[in-house]
Amino acid sequence: MSTWSSNQQVCASCRYWCGRRKIDFMAYFFDAEEDRGECAGPAGSFRGIETGEASSCSEWEAFRKE
Repeated sequence: MSTWSSNQQVCASCRYWCGRRKIDFMAYFFDAEEDRGECAGPAGSFRGIETGEASSCSEWEAFRKE
C-alpha cells in the first residue's frame, strides 16, 4: 500500500473510492490500507468495479471541496 497526495488523481485520493484508507485531517494525504477497493462513482467511472489504488478515470473527484 502507498501514500498519495490530494493532487494525484488516483483512486486512493478520489472521493468515490471505497477501499480502506487513512486520511489526514486536512485531506491532503491518503494512506491506502488495501490495494483494491470498489468504485462508487457516477456513470462513466468504474462504478461497481473493484479498482486498484493507483487507477484513475475521467470522473475522478477530489475528496474535499476547496
